[in-house]
Amino acid sequence: MRHVQFILLTTAIFIPLVCSEGMAWDDITTLSAGGDAKEVGINKDMQKLKIACQDKPIIVNTVVMREGGKKTPFTLGKKFNPKEEYVLDLGGKHHVTGFRISDDLKGTYKLQVE
Repeated sequence: MRHVQFILLTTAIFIPLVCSEGMAWDDITTLSAGGDAKEVGINKDMQKLKIACQDKPIIVNTVVMREGGKKTPFTLGKKFNPKEEYVLDLGGKHHVTGFRISDDLKGTYKLQVE
C-alpha cells in the first residue's frame, strides 16, 4: 500500500511540473531582421522575453519595453546564430503594452513571453 501511495504522490508532484514548464512560453510573433526598428504590440503581464533565432544570423541591438507611456530600454548588442535563444529578464512582472526592437542582418526570429 505504501508503494502505491508513493507512486501517486510522485506522479501528483511530477506531472504539474512537466506541464507547467512546457506551457510557460506564449508565442507573440516572428520578425524579419533588418530595416527600421520593429514595433510589437503586446498588452499583457509578463516577466521575461525570449528571442529565438530561426534560420539565418541576426543582431538585436536594443529592446525597449513599453508600459503605457513608460519606456525601459535594454541594450543587448548581441549576434544570434540559427537555433540560438536568449531570455531577457524584465526585472519582475510588468504589464507590457509593447516592445520596440532594433535589429540587423537578414534572418528571422521568434518572440515569446512568460
